[in-house]
Amino acid sequence: MTEQAFADPSIEAAHTFRLIMGALARPGRAKPFTPAVSSPLPLWPTAAAVALTLCDFQTPVWLSAPLATAPVLNYLRFHAGATITSHVDDAAFAIASAEDPVLPLTRYARGTHEYPDRSTTLILQVPGFSCPAAVELRGPGLEAPSPFGVQGFGTAFWLAMAENHSLFPLGVDVIFVSPEAIAACPRSTSIRLLETV
Repeated sequence: MTEQAFADPSIEAAHTFRLIMGALARPGRAKPFTPAVSSPLPLWPTAAAVALTLCDFQTPVWLSAPLATAPVLNYLRFHAGATITSHVDDAAFAIASAEDPVLPLTRYARGTHEYPDRSTTLILQVPGFSCPAAVELRGPGLEAPSPFGVQGFGTAFWLAMAENHSLFPLGVDVIFVSPEAIAACPRSTSIRLLETV
């Protein structure tokens, strides 16, 4: 398949942006997401669509070693105008997969008290969301405690996410993308581990 970005960037990027904002506004709620883009593996079309929507020349992007292949880097540079950085703490966006060593979360930019928005948004490729709930989420956008689980992550990751929340308003926001869905867990979300982890 020929790699392509959005056929109609203004409409498709706007649609993807609404999905991303909806995922951040409703933490832990997976929504179907099948963007009409193709991308060089191992970058999935869902992660590519998020990057095409959010990244530009002003937002340094860091990729985990398995994702930082020449075809992927060229794709992001050409279609998103993204600036690629090798320094993870400089990244506005970081893209990795569940099997990559994404911890510790403290290595990503956490923002400052003067500029908490100068933090990293972590885009994580995950196998899916159809697994037993690992954590209970509370906070803005949630009327009641909400169970949430992501395939590919265990106790260490969720403990790091709970610590990330304790830094609020500093910390990273996380967007999870599976091949067919999107969900998010912003830094404002409180996380309690469940016994199933």
